Amino acid sequence: MAHELGTPRYVRFTTFRRSGEAVHTPVWFAADGDTYVFNTPESSGKVKRLRHTPRVEVAMSSMSGKVADGTPVFEGTAEILASTHPEAIAAERVLAKCYGIQWKLIGLGDLVRKVIGKPQSSVVIRTTLGGRVSS
Repeated sequence: MAHELGTPRYVRFTTFRRSGEAVHTPVWFAADGDTYVFNTPESSGKVKRLRHTPRVEVAMSSMSGKVADGTPVFEGTAEILASTHPEAIAAERVLAKCYGIQWKLIGLGDLVRKVIGKPQSSVVIRTTLGGRVSS
């Protein structure tokens, strides 16, 4: 069942600090059944914030994270999947299919980091959306 958000290529993904302050981050986002997935470095701030609270908000945006006036914002919960988790591996295939050559170029960047001795471990964030917070 498709969520009202649809299948945007990019979203503004909002996580929350312990203080409750919202932190907005643009991410590449792909629909995977009833959930949405994206890949991010394990050391990122959003992963740290999600370890504290799974609460998120999501709005369709431009690649840079700009949200047009009147765009609906949806509440949701997110979970962190280790890159070796079978569902994370499947999510990577969904992202590769959605983003095509762009995804391959990201993989090339990961390979370069590994070759120069600065590998970066990543995780998959799986998000389940609920209702609108605002529009």
